[in-house]
Amino acid sequence: MKKMRGLFITATDTDIGKTMITGAIAAAMKVRGIHVGVFKPLASGAIRNEAGILLAEDATFLMKAAGIGEELRQEVNAVALEPDLTPAVAAKISNVCIDIPKILTDLKQAMKKYEFVLVEGVGGLISPLWEDYLLADMMKELNFPALLVSKPRLGAINHTVLSYAYAMQHKIRLDGVVINRFEASQAGVLEESNIHYIEKLTNLPVVGRFPLLKQANSLNVEDLAGLAELTLNIDKIIAIGESYNE
Repeated sequence: MKKMRGLFITATDTDIGKTMITGAIAAAMKVRGIHVGVFKPLASGAIRNEAGILLAEDATFLMKAAGIGEELRQEVNAVALEPDLTPAVAAKISNVCIDIPKILTDLKQAMKKYEFVLVEGVGGLISPLWEDYLLADMMKELNFPALLVSKPRLGAINHTVLSYAYAMQHKIRLDGVVINRFEASQAGVLEESNIHYIEKLTNLPVVGRFPLLKQANSLNVEDLAGLAELTLNIDKIIAIGESYNE
C-alpha cells in the first residue's frame, strides 16, 4: 500500500491567505504530475448559487487549482455555512449540527485516492469548529505535518510565535512557515527582521514568500503553479509532507 503524503495548512489568524497558499501548492504539484487532493472540511461565509445551494468560494478555488471536478465538492468541503463566523457559531445560527467524527472518517477515506493531500483549516489554530472542538483538535487527530501561514506586517513575530507556542504546548505538529502577501520589491528592514526572528524564535524554516495577488481567480493553473515554484520552496514542502506517519 502506497504511503500517504500530506500537509495541513493553518494560519496565525483569519484572512491571512491560507486558501491562496494551499491552492498555489496544489497547482505546483498538479503541474509536476502529482495526483493531489485538496480538502477544506469546514467553511464559513459560503454563498448561495442560483439553485440556492451554498458553495464555499475557498473550496471552489482549491478544486480549480488541483483540477478536481464539481462532482467531488462534497468530499472536498463537507460543511459549507453561510454566516461569515467561526464554524461553531455559524452552525448554531444556521441550525446545523456538525458531526466531527463523521467528517473525519469521510475525510480519511477520501484521502486514500490521492498521492498527496492538502487540508486547509479555518482561521487560526484555536478557531472553534463545534462546541468545545477546536481546529487544533482536528490537526492533532490527523497528525499531518503542518505549515503556518503568516504575514510580513507588524505583529507577525508575536502572532507567529504565539501560534507556535500553543502548538508545541498541545503537541500539535508545525513544520514550516509561509509568509504571504510579501512584496519583494518593497521589502525592507521590517519584513526581513520579521523573518529572521520568526525562524530564530520558532526554529521553523520559512519555506516561502508568496506575493500579494489582487486578481488571483483570473490565474490559470499553470500560471499559479509557476508563481508557486518561484516563491515557495516546493521541494522542501513536498519533503515535509513525506514525513507524515499514519
